[in-house]
Amino acid sequence: MLSLGIQPGLIASQTIVINDVLSYQVRLRKLRVGHAPFQLKIIATTTLGRLTVMNLGYHDLLTARTAFNHQLHQLEPR
Repeated sequence: MLSLGIQPGLIASQTIVINDVLSYQVRLRKLRVGHAPFQLKIIATTTLGRLTVMNLGYHDLLTARTAFNHQLHQLEPR
């Protein structure tokens, strides 16, 4: 992955506000090491605190980016 020039860290982050008491943050990160170096994490924030809803790992950036965009689309209020 280093040959691609992708540095470890945050690639993309988006916050989706559902209402006054619920929001989701979708994050795509590149980890420094690991079997699946791209991590997609969804964190829900409510009046009770924060909760990790999903934490998935991907082997390649294309699949991880596709999953990130899909989750954004699914979480957007209609």
